[in-house]
Amino acid sequence: MTGLVAARLGAASVTLTDLLSELPLLRENVETNRGSPPHCPVTVKPLKWGDTAAMGVVGTNFDVVLCSDALYQNDEVTQRALCDTLFGLCDRVTPGRVLFAYNFRENLAADAGFFGATGELFGDPTQHDLEDHEDIWLFEYRPVQRC
Repeated sequence: MTGLVAARLGAASVTLTDLLSELPLLRENVETNRGSPPHCPVTVKPLKWGDTAAMGVVGTNFDVVLCSDALYQNDEVTQRALCDTLFGLCDRVTPGRVLFAYNFRENLAADAGFFGATGELFGDPTQHDLEDHEDIWLFEYRPVQRC
């Protein structure tokens, strides 16, 4: 839904990703919610976190990568794969940025692997306050330039 909101708010184009098995539902949601006429081109592509070949198909020069509610009882390997994928999708010429909405549920320590990995690849994020939603944290990450 986050990408469809971006499409309605003026994005030039939107690429939505999910696991291959989830694409039929994602396509159905696009058709149901994108509006008529469509506000911008919306593409649906498969992407498994950490799969560099799939990232190459999706693209690696995005100005903005939106990610919402992606961490929930993921192991550290999956968390690292998510972080590597977010980093791989960002345009480092512009540079791109990641807006990451995190819903704090029970145990922040369980997600420490993700936040440690983002520190390595993105440095310190900007945290945006959402006054009426203390359990939802919005982080803005920008890739650290590599030599």
